[in-house]
Amino acid sequence: MRMTLSSLRGAVFDVAVIGGGINGASAAQQLAAAGYRTLIVEKGDFGSGSTARSSRLLHCGLRYLAPGRSMFDFVRRPARFVEAMRMARQAMQARSDVVRTSPSSVNRMQFCFPIYRGDRYRGWQLDAAFRILSALGPADPPLDYERLAPGAAAQRPLIRWLRDFDSLDSVAVFREYQLDWPERICMDAVLEAERLGAVARNYTLARLITRDRSGGWSIALEDVPAAEPDIRIRAKLVLNMAGIWIDDVIRSANPSAERKILGTKGCHIVVRLPDECRGYGIATLNSRQEPFYCIPWHDLHYFGPTETVYEGDRDRICVTEDEIEWIVGEANRLLPPLKLTRTDVISTWAGVRPLTYDAALLAGRRSREIHDLQSDGLPDVLAMTAGPVMTHRSAGQELLEVVKSRLSPSGPERDRSYAPSPLRFTRDRLIDVGHLGPAQWASLASKVEGEHAVSLTDFLFRRTGLAWRRLLSDDEIRQAANAIALQLGWPSHQIELEIEKYQAEVRSLHSPPNPLSEAAE
Repeated sequence: MRMTLSSLRGAVFDVAVIGGGINGASAAQQLAAAGYRTLIVEKGDFGSGSTARSSRLLHCGLRYLAPGRSMFDFVRRPARFVEAMRMARQAMQARSDVVRTSPSSVNRMQFCFPIYRGDRYRGWQLDAAFRILSALGPADPPLDYERLAPGAAAQRPLIRWLRDFDSLDSVAVFREYQLDWPERICMDAVLEAERLGAVARNYTLARLITRDRSGGWSIALEDVPAAEPDIRIRAKLVLNMAGIWIDDVIRSANPSAERKILGTKGCHIVVRLPDECRGYGIATLNSRQEPFYCIPWHDLHYFGPTETVYEGDRDRICVTEDEIEWIVGEANRLLPPLKLTRTDVISTWAGVRPLTYDAALLAGRRSREIHDLQSDGLPDVLAMTAGPVMTHRSAGQELLEVVKSRLSPSGPERDRSYAPSPLRFTRDRLIDVGHLGPAQWASLASKVEGEHAVSLTDFLFRRTGLAWRRLLSDDEIRQAANAIALQLGWPSHQIELEIEKYQAEVRSLHSPPNPLSEAAE
């Protein structure tokens, strides 16, 4: 059974991590392994925010080496060049670390970057960029970089459909990876933190109340939705890892604190391309000269993202019809023979990037930063902004080092593991099964026992991932609800409510009425 909120009343922790996305989960895992008594709380479900809604790329860092309008941008701004090198190094190290230690968590792809005569970037610049990347990061896995002449490129799937093929100078081809299921990586980190002694609770709102005279913070915890009176716990140090909600946490204690987050919205559309395109993707620039991708995803592809400042409802982030139309247009500009239309869009998703607010930059700063909030009247509170999904491990390690410089652990150090949950393998074996029966759903439900699932949506998206990967019939949705109901003790009326909530969320947040519509069959 999930622990009650009242069971935590008066508990004292070394570190409280507020925010259970992939970076917060990684921080909790690292802290627990180092011997810190750790609490991690999340106001929604673990991994349900920006973690679940990124472009899912475990990329090599090529985009960080793009100087802007010209190479002279780096010459005029050497600090920007240094920061680009730091972020590219982080990307290459993360790529190597995850692929080597958790190969079942990633999909390998072949990406291409088309280079047109007269465009902003030249072939020699791509050659130089990949030499830099090779020098910055481990050699394993290799980049497999080569630059193809148009004639050779025309023999490759997907590439042959590029626009203005007669204007191509060459095509850079390289190996790339994708985080198949970032929510599960997040959940596995939370479970590993628990195994190492951490306390984890989702659907729990945290508010900073007061700082004790002896040091440390009194923190109010409240069920979401409220089910019990809120309770107080204490933590010697607080990590604010709430992503796009970071400012909300800060202003719960200091309403006049300076802004830390600027959110930019990234939208994606999912389509089916010919089978020959499986495993092949494209990295390019859209008509606004922003990064744009065609990314393979098992037997499907997705296009995106968008890049617009977002000031809307952060709990209901969805792709609008105008955004779908724009991405379809950009996909057709990139690959004209596809002639995609709105009816080709199988599903959509959108997320908001928690970038660092900078009044001088309209779209914020992308560099990962740790903020000491003492200047905002919050001593012993740290916040992280602009932490990409792909570098979550180094984010957790960096935060651990900062905590170590301020606080000694109260317990012994323990070995931590990055091994994926066995559930991943069970899920993968079921992907191609035509229809799951009650016994299979019951088996899946038993495997997620103790994994903090509260709703049917938690079970289908973030615990099993099946809702992302295949069409679920109404009958399967009901069987899934019945199976998880046995684990969670739902009465019959709550089963009906959970089915309705799941279907409403799919319609609202994923555009067509199911994440994988019948067009995907």
